[in-house]
Amino acid sequence: MSIFKEILRPFIPFGILERHRRKFQMTSLGLKGTREYEKAALACRYELWPLELRHPVKPWTLVDVGANTGEFSAAVATLVQLESVHAFEPQPSCHVQLSKILQSIPNSRLHPAAVGANTGEIELFCTANSKLSSVLSPAHSVSNSYKKNDFLLKRNMMVPLVRLDDVIPRGTEIGLMKIDVQGFELSVLAGAERSLRSTSALLMEVNYVKHYEDGAVFDDLYNAVRSHGFHLAGISSPYSGHLGPLWADAMFIKEV
Repeated sequence: MSIFKEILRPFIPFGILERHRRKFQMTSLGLKGTREYEKAALACRYELWPLELRHPVKPWTLVDVGANTGEFSAAVATLVQLESVHAFEPQPSCHVQLSKILQSIPNSRLHPAAVGANTGEIELFCTANSKLSSVLSPAHSVSNSYKKNDFLLKRNMMVPLVRLDDVIPRGTEIGLMKIDVQGFELSVLAGAERSLRSTSALLMEVNYVKHYEDGAVFDDLYNAVRSHGFHLAGISSPYSGHLGPLWADAMFIKEV
């Protein structure tokens, strides 16, 4: 029955209205109303982008911290021309797919490491859902708000740890830095003081409820980002569970 519903969905009134609504939204963002562009815009939160990223004078650099399998980098590269991409991901299970995506983006580089305030090695907690893996131990109080076994710990492993300021070349003008590191954001920011000075926009996943032991929540991140000269420009609708709003994606813009 569900198969037939999916087949009929575009033809029933709600499906038609929803399709036109999405097409209008894409047009208002200055994008083609194709399925490819719609999917890409959703994956990279294009509706939160400032105009200078949507319509740049010249290509800009993307720094993708917590790149996972490359969905975000691929989406950005679909919508704008990039100068270069620096993608950071410590999970070996993600590297094959991420590498394939980066091969299709000129001047892109995979950094197979976690990012923080120091260098060396750090323990990584690998969960069944790779997007929830973290260098911080999961707080089990939120696990019931996600799919069963999403937070199931598969294994622990030691991975390289780097600082952005040691890796991103001096003088790099970063259009967008995206940080999705499951509670470890404050450490990433602490190791990126120089890089942040040349960053125009910062997109971060922000937790309203603590997901990891010693993990940062919204107030922590808001205050830290403000101290680096950014202001909150927009935020997505929250992902919610039985505890209420759990997380959202927030766009911060450099103050001028």
